[in-house]
Amino acid sequence: MKQNILVTGGNGFIGTQVADKLFRQGHYITIVDRDPNVKIDLDVQIVEDDYYSFISSTRQHFDTVIHLAADMQVEQSVKDPKGFYTNNVLKMKGMLDELVKKQVKNIIFSSSACVYGTVGDTGLPLTEDLPYAPTNPYGSTKVAGEMLIKDYSAAYGLNYVIFRYFNVAGADPGGKYGYTQRPATHVIPLLCNRILNEVPFTVYGDDYDTRDGTCIRDYVHVADIANAHSCAIDFLKHFGRKQIFNLGGVTGTSVKELIEYASNVVGKKPVVIYADRRPGDAVISLANAEKAKAMLGWEPEYGVGDIIKHAWQWEKTFEGK
Repeated sequence: MKQNILVTGGNGFIGTQVADKLFRQGHYITIVDRDPNVKIDLDVQIVEDDYYSFISSTRQHFDTVIHLAADMQVEQSVKDPKGFYTNNVLKMKGMLDELVKKQVKNIIFSSSACVYGTVGDTGLPLTEDLPYAPTNPYGSTKVAGEMLIKDYSAAYGLNYVIFRYFNVAGADPGGKYGYTQRPATHVIPLLCNRILNEVPFTVYGDDYDTRDGTCIRDYVHVADIANAHSCAIDFLKHFGRKQIFNLGGVTGTSVKELIEYASNVVGKKPVVIYADRRPGDAVISLANAEKAKAMLGWEPEYGVGDIIKHAWQWEKTFEGK
């Protein structure tokens, strides 16, 4: 059954690929985003606006809202928590008020592995039943968003899927969409950009208690993230449940290992410099995604090598435009 779906932040790195996936499955897609710069070659409605402003004023009815819009740079959240709480929490509360008023029954929310924080430093894969322990304001805003949805669900009958993304990276395997933020802040596009432009790549901290002294992260391909949202649409349609799922690649890669992967894919090693640790960075973050596999039928298709290959192909094309 076709649905009317609103994707907030739909011009972003993840949003473009989620919108593309669902459109090609026959759904009616509306995108709202403050950034109109990404051109999506789809017959969808694109609104340049703040997500709360749009939801407050629109008369359109949506079956499902996919809420991706958020401020998300961890380091910036430490410097400016006020802005993060305004956009990620206060406006989200207002959005949920509107969804209740307009009788929208389903929401898919993009949360983050940041909600686990220091819990992940044991090195064990993280499961959804672990306690919150965010180490930075960005993670705290995602905790707040999750709690808002849970409370509104209990009171007003809202159905939800909350996705805790681990490190989303890569690009559309067909080359249509990729990471466009400039300057880049995510580690893989930043690494690819530095290699392409022959600029030194900075590693923040090489004295962590890990196998090579650098942070370990779980990378998941953005195309796999888009597939998960398709699974969630079906899940809510058939079951109407309220669930939280980890979305990760299920393997851990250190920053030094990531550099080695990239060097092999690109055929060129970057110049690497080392700096002090950044505030708010967790040491280790690994996903246990068995719940998503069991309940959604979702598994990652792409590995770290694929992620870097597609990110590198996109970066070469994007920088050349």
